[in-house]
Amino acid sequence: MRKGIKVVLNPTQEYFDQFQEWITETERWNYRRAEYKLWCTAFEKFWLYMAIDEENDECVSVVSLALQRNSEGKKLYSIGNYYCVPEWRGKGISNKLFVQVMKHVGKENCTLFGAVEMSSLYATRFNFSIMNEFWHNFADMDAADLVIPAMPHGFTCKKIEENDWEKLHEYDETICDLDRRKYMKSNLSTAGTIARLVTNETGKIVGFGAIKMATGNELILAPLYAETFDAATALMASILKGIPNLLSFSSLITIYPDANNDVPRLLSLISNNNFDSHQAYRHQFTEEMMDFPQHKIYGTDEVSHSPC
Repeated sequence: MRKGIKVVLNPTQEYFDQFQEWITETERWNYRRAEYKLWCTAFEKFWLYMAIDEENDECVSVVSLALQRNSEGKKLYSIGNYYCVPEWRGKGISNKLFVQVMKHVGKENCTLFGAVEMSSLYATRFNFSIMNEFWHNFADMDAADLVIPAMPHGFTCKKIEENDWEKLHEYDETICDLDRRKYMKSNLSTAGTIARLVTNETGKIVGFGAIKMATGNELILAPLYAETFDAATALMASILKGIPNLLSFSSLITIYPDANNDVPRLLSLISNNNFDSHQAYRHQFTEEMMDFPQHKIYGTDEVSHSPC
């Protein structure tokens, strides 16, 4: 007799690795191997619900939820990793997982990045009806086409050292009004991450960013925050120089708000105008919109549990 489906909260890394294999193959969602541990430890609370086929002991469906707070202590939940293995789609399993995480949310504000084909469903079925007018684009370029740009005058880039974190966090607070000090330090310090900050001629931090070496042999530009186009260019020059064996990777990808008109210009600069870009996600909320300085966001941190 065939066994059923069991739902597990925060399963072991072994099961997450199964999930990673599926999303790499079918969705091109690639993470660093330590991403799951980062989520489990860096947020105030984190839930990852996984439906497992007991017959084969294999992952069937996943959804995750994280809790963060803004500077006034107000809660913001975020939903990510909503996925179902293709052969199990249409059976209602994923919907049940989504309903389960929404029970934790209650009447608090919640956000997600809705893919093009799912955005309207999130709005009508789950009340993620408050959203930006603009979309977030997915950009992709071959690693063989990457060009390290010249360092603009007046900027200095460096690795992030222990005595830099306080000022980096202060800068991050100008980008995002969430208490994400623990998350951002862990995120930028995780193995497989090349992170840099950039200062101007007065020594003031005017941006920071990272490229993550992920599954699928891909590089992910996430995040990239900068006050100006030149500051963003300086960061890209420094980060790309820091990647070991750059040409051994297959591609570089990033997600960015199409409200920032300077991003295509930057991507063209680092790819010798050889990049593809398409509309991918819309940032959606249930109760209240959060605003971010989109003109300073050249690469979104991620679209699972980081809102910018």
